[in-house]
Amino acid sequence: MTILKQALSKINSIHKKQYDFFLLLIQGLIGIAGKRTFRNLARYMEITEHTFARQMAKAFDFTGLNSELIKASKNNNDVLIAAQDATFVSKSGKKTPELDFFWNGSASRPEKGLEVDVIAVIKVNDKKEGYALSAEQSPANPIPKAERKKKPETGLSKIDFCLKHVKKVLAKLIELGVKYMVVDAYFVKTKYVNGVITLGLHVVSKLRKDARLQRFYVGPQKARGRKRKYDNGKITMKDFENGTVTKVAGEDIELTSCIAYSISLKRSIKIILVRKFLGTEKCGEVFLFSTDLELNDLQIYEFYVSRFQIEFIFRDAKGFAGFSDCQSRNPQRMHYHFNASLTAINVARIQDAKQQERKGVQHSFSMTSWSRQYYVEIVINRFISMFEFDQTSIKLHPNYHKLLSFANVYH
Repeated sequence: MTILKQALSKINSIHKKQYDFFLLLIQGLIGIAGKRTFRNLARYMEITEHTFARQMAKAFDFTGLNSELIKASKNNNDVLIAAQDATFVSKSGKKTPELDFFWNGSASRPEKGLEVDVIAVIKVNDKKEGYALSAEQSPANPIPKAERKKKPETGLSKIDFCLKHVKKVLAKLIELGVKYMVVDAYFVKTKYVNGVITLGLHVVSKLRKDARLQRFYVGPQKARGRKRKYDNGKITMKDFENGTVTKVAGEDIELTSCIAYSISLKRSIKIILVRKFLGTEKCGEVFLFSTDLELNDLQIYEFYVSRFQIEFIFRDAKGFAGFSDCQSRNPQRMHYHFNASLTAINVARIQDAKQQERKGVQHSFSMTSWSRQYYVEIVINRFISMFEFDQTSIKLHPNYHKLLSFANVYH
């Protein structure tokens, strides 16, 4: 927890009580058994249920804290990108704020629950790592489901909300040296792409195969009148045939690029044709793009592939840090709970990376191991407290850290 203590000490808005509470909360979110509700946390952490509810109703600078944690894990040669995506949280009841029908990727259909929009910072190195920066709950549609029409409603759309979220954390992204926002195909809309570019970032994403793309005209021009900018024909596979082919090391993947004009985005973009050879005659094809025309083919491919690290953040937060366990109906407490769960994953990931660096070993990150280690530490602390043992002699014993790593999983 040394890394977390150092990061908390740099947040000026946190006072002593919040500092002590947050340390115990993160330890509980990672280490306790069962759901991470206020009542179950109180059983393990020797803090009353009302204390959890009261403290989690207060404002907390999670973006600042996560930014400090990412800085602590960053090396000088690290390349950082940002990724944005939403995750579904199942929720029952009728009084929960922002409860609506949202897309659930696990079930491949809209379901009743909550949606949380997350912006993460991802290291694009040999060993890719993702860290959550900020989480905001998506607003529900104010119009009842039975009265909604197929045409889009006026007012704040989901894209507007996502852009507002990016703007909120923009200062921290620039401070971390992030220049690219990597998103999936849902965000490939004029308002989002142009909005992110206006904020000073570039977008890397995926295009539909039927995207309307025009090639630039390179033929002779008329002597008088407006000069011709675009060819009448659309971009096809033939436009990539004479391009330079870049091969991805260790994989049967080839990259070819060209620059074209996107009719839907109303701007020039660099398109990458990704071909993955599945057999002698089979070949999978995907179009990626970047609004930065100078970015090389391999970087665009690596940036988009790295985007998937945000899915691992969702998986670990839901499976090991109680992301979906909040039973409160207070918007501030829910916001606190979602962000605290993501911060807990950040703390465990950074501790794991520092431990591997210190021991000179390399293995895959296992949230299971850290969850067990924190659980054992909670139990040992309870024994020390109840039986009034000498804490110093126990924690300085050479076998103490061996006991903490009991039943750890290494890959």
